[in-house]
Amino acid sequence: MPSSLKPVVQTTLSPGGMPMELWLMVMKLLPKKSVRSCLQVCRSWHDMALTVLFSTVKLHFFGPGLSFYDDYVRQQQVLELPGLSDRSWEILDYITTNSTFAQAIKFIIVYASADSLTFEKLCLIKALRCMPYLMGFEWIANSPSIIQHIQETLLVSCPNLQHLRYPLDTTPPPLDPFSQKLTSLNLTPAEMWEYEDNAFWYIIDVFPSSMDTLTALTLACVSMRDIPTEAFQVFARLRELTLWEPYEIDALLLPLRHEQALKSLALRGVDGGDNLRTFLRGATRLLPRLSTFLLTSDEYIETDDLNAIRDFLIAHPGLKRLHLRIYCPSPLMPILYPALAKLQSLQALWLDTGPGEMLDIRPLLSVLPRSLQVLVLYVHHDFFGELLRCLSEFLHLRSLCVPYELPLTPQILAMELECLTFVAAGKSVMHVERDSSGGKVELCRAPPLEVATWHRSDFDDPNVAWMAEDLKSWITSAEWKVLH
Repeated sequence: MPSSLKPVVQTTLSPGGMPMELWLMVMKLLPKKSVRSCLQVCRSWHDMALTVLFSTVKLHFFGPGLSFYDDYVRQQQVLELPGLSDRSWEILDYITTNSTFAQAIKFIIVYASADSLTFEKLCLIKALRCMPYLMGFEWIANSPSIIQHIQETLLVSCPNLQHLRYPLDTTPPPLDPFSQKLTSLNLTPAEMWEYEDNAFWYIIDVFPSSMDTLTALTLACVSMRDIPTEAFQVFARLRELTLWEPYEIDALLLPLRHEQALKSLALRGVDGGDNLRTFLRGATRLLPRLSTFLLTSDEYIETDDLNAIRDFLIAHPGLKRLHLRIYCPSPLMPILYPALAKLQSLQALWLDTGPGEMLDIRPLLSVLPRSLQVLVLYVHHDFFGELLRCLSEFLHLRSLCVPYELPLTPQILAMELECLTFVAAGKSVMHVERDSSGGKVELCRAPPLEVATWHRSDFDDPNVAWMAEDLKSWITSAEWKVLH
């Protein structure tokens, strides 16, 4: 049992003779409704249920500039939800008055507006001082905001902190170095960094104790050519690396030669051209353990770029998760088909070719491995009957996302695809519930707030958790159009 849970759940035997650790493992498998009932059984079960129900807590600090949806109607639906802000205040107050509850929380996610919110931050700081067992903290804002006092509180009051996310400004505040040995660091979103600035110097200065422990790193707007050699040691232990709008991507090859464990690489908002092609061709001889790859570009991809992507994918046949957002003329898409046919271990695929030209998806679906469990197809086509017939061959498909609600409605998809438990069609998001016989199918629409604050911790399926924030962007952003 993790030492972080020992202050909450004592290692004693229940009346039935089974250790509490085993009861805790069982409780984690129960639906939340059943776990809530466990709160009233006895003191030990109450503490265990708190650990399960509130291991991750989301707080909402409303104010001007806090936007969940580009769509005004849905944005108002979220902002007008009764008691949403009050619930955040109640949680913060309960943390400061109930030590058992405070110890049960391992992860806090704060959705905040870009404004100062001074009073809210003071209440949060007070609560953080009561949480010595907190392991993760995320401050998610629409734009960078300096949260120096919160950072200082985390430094002093949360010695077990392992995961940290906050927006990094172009002029980050002066901070004492964090003594915690972080395993995950996310410094996005970020303003555009000047070429002479580099987030890696910030990491070296502020997180020196984490240089040997980081396994997951997310940065934005960093020049790969300016990565200091002192930061190369970080790459030796990284398992997940995410870069938003990286400059001079070809220079990433040098630090990647030091990697020994990288399994996930995400390159978001990358420009096509010589730099990208140089990187992809050089990386075909690197990253032997890579199982997750994401590449998105907002520019049109040329034939040479597609050839480089194809060769990279062929060189990594063990990929289990693949996300490609590449805009190109539809006659060029078949260049990728031989590579997709090689990925026989693929479990999750997100393919976005944009709302432009029509694509014949029948050859595409014919080469995809039947092992797929999650499929996101943002593709413009009109072969709906063929799509449904082809999808019925994917016997393990549990989650499906398509950019239209008609003619293939969520109801039709859930009825025809017997393993589906989650479907997003257009802007509609449904959870699929089936009875034990599989004959009765019930669709439950996900509430707007649930969708707008999706986090990877909300999903038990790691393949869906991996793309949770991208799915949130799909549903909430006007950039993602409903096709047809």
